[in-house]
Amino acid sequence: MIPVPRVRRVIKLTYSFFIVEDYIEGPTLAQVWSTYSIWQKIHVAFMLHSYIRQLRKLKAPRGAPPGPISDDGPRVCTSPLFGLLDLEQGPFTSYAELSSFFNEKAKLSYDHHNIPDDHPWRRQKFDDSEELVLTHQDLNPRNIMVGLDGTIWMIDWGWAGYFPPWFEYVAMKVQLKHEDYYQYWDLFIPFICGPYFEHEYWHSNMAGGFYYYR
Repeated sequence: MIPVPRVRRVIKLTYSFFIVEDYIEGPTLAQVWSTYSIWQKIHVAFMLHSYIRQLRKLKAPRGAPPGPISDDGPRVCTSPLFGLLDLEQGPFTSYAELSSFFNEKAKLSYDHHNIPDDHPWRRQKFDDSEELVLTHQDLNPRNIMVGLDGTIWMIDWGWAGYFPPWFEYVAMKVQLKHEDYYQYWDLFIPFICGPYFEHEYWHSNMAGGFYYYR
């Protein structure tokens, strides 16, 4: 079971929602990480590894579009994998459409940098071989609470949705570039999410495509 604050009320505003949740008493992991021993940090990594495994058991229903869980069709997706220029893209009506979107952005990047047609990068494509699973996508020490009893809570699910499993890993690695330094955090990410090194490499090569237009 993943400890998540219980939602008490959702208030619809003109262009957004206001969500009232249970208050979790305790610091964020970001506030206490530097005080933890290596064994305490390993314990947190094991807990998060368990949470991610549980999330990945929640697979998108057959034919469901990628992105936020919805009863009324595809919704705009928010992800750090879309680059800093615009974190919101879509909506995507299918997994195949999400895959095509990324492959088109990759081509833009390679064309802009005059990468030869026979370069190995151009043979690499968006990996849509695994099922869409529930993904947090903003898992960093600021969004992890440590309860007074030591319970590890996951908060801030605003970017969550159905995405390929490797999105969690790449999202955490991308977030590292814009976070404060947390000793050993980067070393724990492959254990927490799985070692999607090739996916990270592919994303770093194609990510420039989000900043170029035809």
